[in-house]
Amino acid sequence: MPLSTPPEPRDIKERILKRKSACSGSGCDAFAVWFGNEVAKYLWNHWGRELSRSGINWQKFLAILGNHTQELIDWAIRGTLSWDELLKIILGDTSIGATSTERRGGGILNYLG
Repeated sequence: MPLSTPPEPRDIKERILKRKSACSGSGCDAFAVWFGNEVAKYLWNHWGRELSRSGINWQKFLAILGNHTQELIDWAIRGTLSWDELLKIILGDTSIGATSTERRGGGILNYLG
C-alpha cells in the first residue's frame, strides 16, 4: 500500500520550535512534538483513509508514531532528519543510512498483513 508523501508542514514545525523554546527541563522535546498531536493529525488527514482500510485505526497510528518520538524530535527540533527521511522511517523503510542492525521497529508496514 503506497502512501503519498504529504508536503512538509512547516507551520507545525515552527509551532513545535516555539513550544520548545518556551520550555526548560527534561521532557521538553517530547512535549513540544506531541502537544496537540499536530504531526499525528496532519499525517492522519493524509493517510487515514488508506490506513483504516488496512486495519490501522487512530489509536494504533498514535502508537506507531509513539515509537518514533526521537525521529520527530530529530526532524522538528534538531534538524538532523529531513521530512522525507522521517516519513520513510515512520512507514518502515529505514534503508536511508541504516544497516539492518540499526533499523528501528514500529513502522506502519510492520502492522500490515
